[in-house]
Amino acid sequence: MNVELTIEKLVFGGDGLGFIDKKACFVEGALPGEKVLARIVHEKPNYAKARLIRVLEPSPCRIAPPCPYIQACGGCQYQHLPYEEELRWKEEQVKESFRQALKLDPSMIRPIQRGPKEYGYRNSITLHRTRQKGNKPQRLGFIGRDNRSVILIGNCLLAEDALKKIFTEEHTLGKNEEKRVFKTDEEGRIFSSDNEKIYSVRVGSCSLKTNSMGFFQNNLAVTELIAEQLEAWVRETGPVRFLDLYSGVGTFSLLAASAVPEIHCFEENPYSMSCVEKNFKALGVPLGGIHPGKVEKRFPAFILPHRKEKTFVFLDPPRQGIASSLAEFFSKENVAENIVYLACDLQILIRDLKTILAGGGYTIRDIIPFDMFPRTKHIEVLVWLTRT
Repeated sequence: MNVELTIEKLVFGGDGLGFIDKKACFVEGALPGEKVLARIVHEKPNYAKARLIRVLEPSPCRIAPPCPYIQACGGCQYQHLPYEEELRWKEEQVKESFRQALKLDPSMIRPIQRGPKEYGYRNSITLHRTRQKGNKPQRLGFIGRDNRSVILIGNCLLAEDALKKIFTEEHTLGKNEEKRVFKTDEEGRIFSSDNEKIYSVRVGSCSLKTNSMGFFQNNLAVTELIAEQLEAWVRETGPVRFLDLYSGVGTFSLLAASAVPEIHCFEENPYSMSCVEKNFKALGVPLGGIHPGKVEKRFPAFILPHRKEKTFVFLDPPRQGIASSLAEFFSKENVAENIVYLACDLQILIRDLKTILAGGGYTIRDIIPFDMFPRTKHIEVLVWLTRT
């Protein structure tokens, strides 16, 4: 069914929101103020999702996306919007999410922070196998807008210049290898997830070892901004112990908490853990302990018999957030005066915060969004919780 409607705002995820007979309708690619013709593709009792057919009355903010693959790829949601407008709407989405879910005054959310680049910022790209099987060399591509097909492209505008050649080269995948991650080091050399290598990444003035099979933040300029803010909070609170949960290679411990007397790193990925001790030793920072394994198990087992005043906990979990058992643990056990949660999925963050705050032991002190992934729907959010 085709419908005409006027778009009122952009919601988290990048869709334009309009209404059909008071029912919410989410239209991909539509902008606020536009009158559009759209086709309903999914309908529920209280909302509908629609595909944009034609813009009948365009927004004065609409621009032509610079990427020639924008219709097929689907990795970017905001290329048809000036970057300053994208930032404004992302900030509004964070405010609206916290207002609706946690009844928080939107004025508590600080202005969104951005890096120097809206394109060419990614030092890590994941490409997927096409339908071609076997181990013959083949070009790799991105998952398409339909979430099924693989799109071959000549270049991605979000990728660093050093990564450009990976899109046109042929790669030989292993029999069961469906995707491959390509990453750059501080000298622009490329490493990939099919071959374990330790290499160096520079964040600001700090060079850190990481592993081609592990995780590292992919927008280094914004990572530096986050670390600077975290360091300011650590300096303000003066902890004697810093517990880095989902620590990766120790990035934020070393960038933001190197002056804290006792630092512990908790991380499940063995490839990342292999670099933690190397980084602390290279930078001359004492390391209190390394705790490999699932964080939701290792952290409670460590902290309960080792409670200490002036403890600062930092959480930087993967996109799926923290385990429900860990969120419930924080809600019941006041194990730290300060908890800072860095999240790359706004809705997962809200879910976890609801559980943590339900115990009444913590309150939100500060919230800062960061645009870690310009031109995409994703928003990084840093939240500071303090003991009540």
